[in-house]
Amino acid sequence: MTRHIPEAIQAIEPLRPDAPFRNVNFAPVDIRLDTRPDGTVLLSNAHPLNALPVQQLGEYLRRHAASRPEQTFLAQMGATGDWERLTYAQALAKVNALSQWLLDQKLPAGHPLLILSENSINQALLQFAAMQIGVPVMPVSPAYSLMSEACGKIADLSQRFGPGLVYASSGKRFAKAMTVAREHTPNAIWLCDTDAPTGAFTLDQALQTPPNPAVDEAFAKVNLDTIARLLLTSGSTGSPKAVIMTQRNIVASGVLWDQVWPFLSEEPLVMVDWLPWNHTAGAHGALSLVLRHGGTLYLDDGKPVPQLIGRTVNNLRTIKPNVMTNVPRGLDMLVAAMEDDPDIAKDIFPNLQVIVYGGASLSPNTLLKLEQFSAQATGRRIPVSSSLGSTETTMPATLIWWSPKVLGTLGLPAPGVEAKLVPLDDRYEIRFRGANITRGYFNDPAANQKSYDDEGFLLTGDAVTFVDTDHPEDGLMYAGRLSENFKLATGTWVSVATVRGNLLPQLHPFVTDAVLTGHDRDELGALFFLNTTQIRKKFPELAEASDTNIARHGPLLDVIRQGIERHNVNFPGSSTRIIRAMLLDSAPNIDDNEITDKGYINQSGVLKKRADAVKRLYDCPTSAGDCLIIT
Repeated sequence: MTRHIPEAIQAIEPLRPDAPFRNVNFAPVDIRLDTRPDGTVLLSNAHPLNALPVQQLGEYLRRHAASRPEQTFLAQMGATGDWERLTYAQALAKVNALSQWLLDQKLPAGHPLLILSENSINQALLQFAAMQIGVPVMPVSPAYSLMSEACGKIADLSQRFGPGLVYASSGKRFAKAMTVAREHTPNAIWLCDTDAPTGAFTLDQALQTPPNPAVDEAFAKVNLDTIARLLLTSGSTGSPKAVIMTQRNIVASGVLWDQVWPFLSEEPLVMVDWLPWNHTAGAHGALSLVLRHGGTLYLDDGKPVPQLIGRTVNNLRTIKPNVMTNVPRGLDMLVAAMEDDPDIAKDIFPNLQVIVYGGASLSPNTLLKLEQFSAQATGRRIPVSSSLGSTETTMPATLIWWSPKVLGTLGLPAPGVEAKLVPLDDRYEIRFRGANITRGYFNDPAANQKSYDDEGFLLTGDAVTFVDTDHPEDGLMYAGRLSENFKLATGTWVSVATVRGNLLPQLHPFVTDAVLTGHDRDELGALFFLNTTQIRKKFPELAEASDTNIARHGPLLDVIRQGIERHNVNFPGSSTRIIRAMLLDSAPNIDDNEITDKGYINQSGVLKKRADAVKRLYDCPTSAGDCLIIT
C-alpha cells in the first residue's frame, strides 16, 4: 500500500472529531480503472451519464415558472437593508421581455454580449434572456474594470471579440471601462441600469418590451450544441482565452452532479452565494444549480475580504442555507469568524448539508475546524467536498460523494467523465473527456490545437496522485500545477503546491500567500504576501504603521522565522526546506498579472514583476531588513 497524503494533512488526522458525519444521501461509489502497458490509467465512473432532460438551460426556468410561480428564485439586498425578491413567474416574464428587446436590436450573429458588472438580479435576467435565444454571454470580471488603472484587458477583449452589446449596471461606476470598450467597439449597443451615458439604453426601457412569438421561435432553435456562455480563463500567462460553454456542457455538468448528490432533490435548495458569475463556480455551482432545482439563491452582498466578510456571516446566519459553495479564502475567513464567535456555527451548521470548495487547496487547519465546529454545533460532522475542475470542465470533473476518509481529497470522476492519468515521476498528469468538457476556445484555433491530446482528452496542466494506490475508491489528491514546478541547481524538482500547502499553515494568520523561489539556484526561498489586517490586530504597535514598516518589524520577523523553522523540522529535504524568505511590503497587482481576477496568486507573474526582490533575497548574506536567512 502506498499512500500519498501531505504531511500537513496527516498531522491533523488524529485531531479530527470522532462524531459521525451527517446522514447525507450520496450515490454509491463505483469506479472503473484500467491500466495500460505504459502505466497510463483510465479512470471513470461505472455509472453512465443520465439522459439530458432539457435542450437548454432556459427550459428549467419555464418549468418552474409553471409549477412554482410564486416561489422566490432570486433575492438581493436592497438599499433599505431588506431582501428584494423575484419569483419564478416574475423572472420568466422579465426574461422574455428582455429576449424580445435583444431580438429587436438585431445583434450581429456570433458576437457575444459583454457583461462588465457584479452579480445582480438584472444581470441574471439579461444572461438568461440572451442564452435562451442563442446569444452567447461573456461576463467579465469586475476587477478588470474597477481594480485596473488602464482597463487593459477590457480593451483587449473588446478588440478581439467585438461584442454586439455591452452591459454595465452603472454607467457612472463603470465609465472608465465603458470608454475603453467603446474605443474598440464603436458599433456596439450599450445598456445600463442607471446613469446610462448618451446613446445608451436603460434596462427599464428594455423591460418594457412586450414579447411576441419571435421569442418562442428563437427559443426553439436553441439546442444542446448552441453556445451559451463564453467564460474567460484567468489570463495568467497572457490574454484571457474565451472558453466555449455549450448548452450541452452546462446541462451535462448539472446532471452528473445531481447523480452523485441525489439529496439535492430531497428538499428545496437554498443558497447564499457571492461567487462571481464570470467564473464557472458561481455561474454553474450556484446560479445554474439553484435554477435546475427550482430553489432560491440569495445574492450575498458580502465577500471574503475584511471589510465585507461580516455581511456574509450575517447573511448565512439569517438565511441558513442547506448547501454552500465557496473558495478556500472564503472558508478560511468563515472559520476565523467562528473562532471569534462560536455562536455563528450554531446558527449555520444545523441546516447545512454539505460544503464544496475548489479553485485552490484549503488549509488543513480550516478543514479541521469545519469538522470540529460542525460537530460541536450539531453532534455530527459536515462533509466537506473538494473537486477538481476548471473553466474548461464547466464545473466539477471530479467530486466527493461520500464522507471523506481523508481531508482535502479531490474525489473521483463523476458519471460521464473519463479521466486519463499519465505517469509523471511519482505523480500523474490528469486529463479529462466528457459531455461537460468544452469543445475549445472561441476564435482561437492555435489554443485549441495544443489543448487536447490525440484521444480528445483536455490537457489540464494539473497533477494528481491516488490517496491510496491499493484503494482508488478513496479518491485523488492534488499534486500541483505542472507549469509552477521548477528545479533547483541540484536538479531536484520542487513541487510548489505541496510546499505551499505545508508552509502556509505554519504562518497563519500573518501570511496570505507565498511564492517560491530558487529556479536553478542552490537554495529554496519564498516571498510572502502579508495579512496586514491580522498583523495589526496581533501587534497593536503597528496600528498606524506603513506596509513597509510592517514588513521590517522585528517581532513579526521573529514569528515568521519560527513558523518557517517549524516547517523545516517537518520537511528538511532540499526541495522543501525554506532557507531564504522575504516579507513583501505591497499587495499583488492585477495589472501586472501578479494576481488573477479570482484573487489567486500567479507565481510566474510575481516572479517576473519582482525579479529585483528575488535578486536581493539571494544577495542577502544574513538576515537584514525584510529578509530572513534560516540556518
